[in-house]
Amino acid sequence: MRVRLFERADVAQLAEVFHLSISRAAATHYTQAQRHAWSGAVRSEAYWLARLQGTQTWVAEDAGVILGFINLKPPAVDAPGSVRPSAEIDCLFTHPEHQRRGLAGLLYLALLQHARESGVGHLCVEASHLAMPFFLKQGFVIYSRNQHPRGGEILENFSMTLALG
Repeated sequence: MRVRLFERADVAQLAEVFHLSISRAAATHYTQAQRHAWSGAVRSEAYWLARLQGTQTWVAEDAGVILGFINLKPPAVDAPGSVRPSAEIDCLFTHPEHQRRGLAGLLYLALLQHARESGVGHLCVEASHLAMPFFLKQGFVIYSRNQHPRGGEILENFSMTLALG
């Protein structure tokens, strides 16, 4: 298993990992109706290519099979007087059959190294109930609990931040 940068040819498998992670793994924290509103079907390659455009994206793969992915939006321009910019982790998803094997940690380490090398001062993420404990273990702190209406359902997540030293 290795972590590498995303390539366009990965997009179909990445879309599948996202959908399976939500439809199966998120069942421990979200109802079937909520999961269907979040990801009722595998989204198109065009959707994913547009969503990932401009982000730095890493995949975990084993023998050509994508097991998970993470991406980082470019640093935002912070308020005047801010020393270093902040950047947002947009996605962190692993295939449900390969969770709890350290994939998220390996993906996160690649992102963290890149963020530090790029001079990012803070990371932020909107983490699901499933991802929130992982980010807490990485030192992130919760600063708000959010409710997002989608498809007639309310999806809850947590805004979290981490100062990079």
